[in-house]
Amino acid sequence: MIYFSKNVIKITAALVLVTTLLTGLPGTASATAFNPNYILSDEEMRDSNAMDFLQISNFLRQKGGLLNQFDIDAVDGLLKGSAQLIDDAAKRYRINPKYILVLLQKESSIIEVSTPTQKQLNWAAGYALCDGCYKSNPLAQKYKGFAKQVDAGASWMNWYMVNAPTLTYLKQPGQTYTVSSSKITPINLATAGLYNYTPHIQGNKLFWNIWQRWFGQGAGEIRLPDGTLIMNEASGAHALIQAGKFRPITNRSVLESRFSQQIPVVVTEDEFRLLEETNPGRPLSFPDLSLVNDETGSVYLLIGSQRRPILSEELFRQIGFNPEEIETVNSIDLQDYRLGEPITLDEAYPLGQLIQDNVTGGVWYVEAGIRRAIWDKTILQARFGQRLIIQKNTQDIEQFKLGDPVIFPDGALVKAPNDPSVFVISEGVRRRIPSEEVFLRLGYRWSTILTCSDKALALHSEGEPLLLFDEPVVATLVGLKNESRVGQMIINQTPD
Repeated sequence: MIYFSKNVIKITAALVLVTTLLTGLPGTASATAFNPNYILSDEEMRDSNAMDFLQISNFLRQKGGLLNQFDIDAVDGLLKGSAQLIDDAAKRYRINPKYILVLLQKESSIIEVSTPTQKQLNWAAGYALCDGCYKSNPLAQKYKGFAKQVDAGASWMNWYMVNAPTLTYLKQPGQTYTVSSSKITPINLATAGLYNYTPHIQGNKLFWNIWQRWFGQGAGEIRLPDGTLIMNEASGAHALIQAGKFRPITNRSVLESRFSQQIPVVVTEDEFRLLEETNPGRPLSFPDLSLVNDETGSVYLLIGSQRRPILSEELFRQIGFNPEEIETVNSIDLQDYRLGEPITLDEAYPLGQLIQDNVTGGVWYVEAGIRRAIWDKTILQARFGQRLIIQKNTQDIEQFKLGDPVIFPDGALVKAPNDPSVFVISEGVRRRIPSEEVFLRLGYRWSTILTCSDKALALHSEGEPLLLFDEPVVATLVGLKNESRVGQMIINQTPD
């Protein structure tokens, strides 16, 4: 298993049942998918004791180089370090220091840099700036400087929460507004305040994402099954979740030869980097059907997740491999490949071949002289894509030794035609996805679900349900609405 935090689109289904996982109810900003109507509770915003001075200092030391910055406090005129400035502003205005930290990161990325620039320091909280505003404006210049930005960012939120009920020109909780071309209705003061400070959805989603990563259940709690392919939405980089590790895919040929049929889960750049740092694994560097030799002189053909020895030069020549294609590697580079049977001279189709019976129409995968039935076209699609299929008669096919049927690859999303339950394949086992919230939170897409026969699904034994967290949480019954698009996949959501 691997852990990560995933921002997802607003959930539209709202069938609420006692057995669903707890999501989206006011009182906590963690353990939920991003909900533009509810980002942070009023209690959290006002929790000025959420971190003390020492905790803030340790946090800044861990994250980057801001701890070593000093400035004159805009209120008392004393020279203070950044941690003291944040701690004092939090207590002065009864605002959560976590909010100040996330605000600074969201506006200027200043927390997670080794050496903040002067520009980052001068406008750390983005206060007095707006789209189309000039920093040279005298009104903006009043707030230039790190200490002034920290104080202004905290004091403004306090001012809003105190005065919003009487100042109707401010965005109010319970009122519906068009933000970034979408309708949003802030549930509480803190969420409405965030939209007054940053009047677009993307900025507030970024705030929520940073909060979850730092202080929510975030990356330490949500579990992705082995076999999940992930993609960095910013750079397009890919990685595979395997044996609980983040394994970066180092080149395009690896991606195209081994994962061309798999739909990746898209994550943010921050999430991709966080996974890489917290669950590092060896890179996936070899395309399928690569030829490699290690320091012992052993030569292997890499097929899928196995390495098959080629024991003689004569065999090498007769199969038709080119010696120039052999890549020299270290044994450690091959540790993640299972040792397979040696390739022999009399072996049929050592590289694997799809064969269709020209009488029955059945399709087989033949490799190393063993034929394996493909029971469903969705398995063919998920495993082999547009790979070439050759025709043979029944008698020729039956000469090959019979092996187990081909199953779905890890990471595939599958369901039977008359059952709404959706499963993800992980390590050859089908794991039920118990709710729409789990499905969306893990970044899956409805369009990638494959509907297969009951017989094909039964090839995979059923494992443990795929939960977001270690234990399921029982929700209270808060309402009953229309069924979700996948039947049993249901979601508990804040009532209207």
